[in-house]
Amino acid sequence: MNKRIRGEFEEIIYKGEKTPFSLGTLTVVALCLLLLIVGTFTQLGIAHYWTDPESDVLFGFAMKKYSYIPQIPLVLFIAAILGARFGILVIILYLIIGFFIWPVFALGGGIGYVKSYFFGYILGYFFAMVFASRVLFFDKFSYKSMAYASVVGVLSIHFCGILYTGILGIFHLVNFSFIKEALSTLSGDKIIYDVVFSFIFIAASIPIKQFLWLAMKNYSKPKRDARTTREAREMRRIEREKAEGV
Repeated sequence: MNKRIRGEFEEIIYKGEKTPFSLGTLTVVALCLLLLIVGTFTQLGIAHYWTDPESDVLFGFAMKKYSYIPQIPLVLFIAAILGARFGILVIILYLIIGFFIWPVFALGGGIGYVKSYFFGYILGYFFAMVFASRVLFFDKFSYKSMAYASVVGVLSIHFCGILYTGILGIFHLVNFSFIKEALSTLSGDKIIYDVVFSFIFIAASIPIKQFLWLAMKNYSKPKRDARTTREAREMRRIEREKAEGV
């Protein structure tokens, strides 16, 4: 009895399998989409000491207050939960809603948002989603893979954002005098926060995915091959005839 219960319990435990297509997975996709939208408009107040060359405080450290938006760590969190295929689906749905349904982007919505310097960071979500999920699932969420996914995932998003903003400036869609200020706000010391929070969010995704796997797992039994079934039936018939002959 204990072995049977243990075997049934082990079947529902997540063991590094690919995220299957199921109704539960689509439900988790919807939840992750909602989480990403909420994260876009969530600001975390952070206060800590930071270097300030213009400050008269000892050693040049002064208290800094920072409003942090955890959208990038949430993207890597979704990559850890859903993997690349369904994680990209979340980003595509996010874009569709922002373009055609509701202004869910940080600075509004609509097709015209492609002219915003924020859009380059959203494009970077695709690269980070693929890279982070590949690294995490290949190395089975080791500390090394989580740190690697956090650093390179965050840098890929910021690189796309900086590159896209530069292209907008070249085509005079954004004033060059504004680019420096925008990048300083979006890709300055914010990168450090993104890396730290991304690692924390990825680590938190491990127990959360174990719980969500109960819904995402495909419980339908694979269909038996018809040819294999016929061969097995024929083998049983032959064995039965031999037994009767004896």
